[in-house]
Amino acid sequence: MFTERGFEKAGVAAVARRAGVTTGAIYSRWSGKQELMLDALDLVMSEQLDALLSADSALSATDILSSLGADLVARNSAADALVAEALVIARRDPDFRDMLSRRMAEHEKRLALVIDDGKLAGVIDPALDTGAIVTLCHAISIGFAMFGSVDRGLPAADEWSAVIERLITAASPSPAAARPEAGPH
Repeated sequence: MFTERGFEKAGVAAVARRAGVTTGAIYSRWSGKQELMLDALDLVMSEQLDALLSADSALSATDILSSLGADLVARNSAADALVAEALVIARRDPDFRDMLSRRMAEHEKRLALVIDDGKLAGVIDPALDTGAIVTLCHAISIGFAMFGSVDRGLPAADEWSAVIERLITAASPSPAAARPEAGPH
C-alpha cells in the first residue's frame, strides 16, 4: 500500500482493509503508519540475512557476503519501492529519519558481527575497518533499491557475481598477512 499510493496517501484504514484486519488491530500493534512502515522495512532488510544466519547454516562470513551481494540482481521490486519510499520520507521528516536511522543501526550491527567473525576466522582482512565494509554493503544495497526506481537494466547474474567475488577477494587478508610469522625455534 505504501509503495502503491505513497506513504502520505496510504491511510491506516486502507492498509487495514488490504491486510484483512480492522484499524483497531493495526493500532493495537503499531502506534501509526510510521511504526508500521518501519516494521515492514525491518522484514525487508533482515529477511535474507536471517535466512543466511539461521541456526542450521554453517556459512562463512565470505559466503554470507557473497550471497548478499550476488542476490542484489534478483531484487524484489516491492521491497525496493518500500526502501525508496522510506528514504524519501526520511529526507523530509526528521522524526522518521531518526527512527529509520536507529533501525538501520541495528541491521548494521548484525552485519558488523558477520564481518568481525570473518576477521577472526582469517577470511576478512582485520586491517579493514568493519564500519567501512558495512557502509559499502549498505550503500550498494540501497543504491540497487534506488536504481530499481528508474527501471534500469541490471547486469547478468554471473557477471555481477564475478564483481562481488572480486570485491570479497580484495577484502581478504594478503597471503603474507595470513601466514604465521616464522620465529626462532
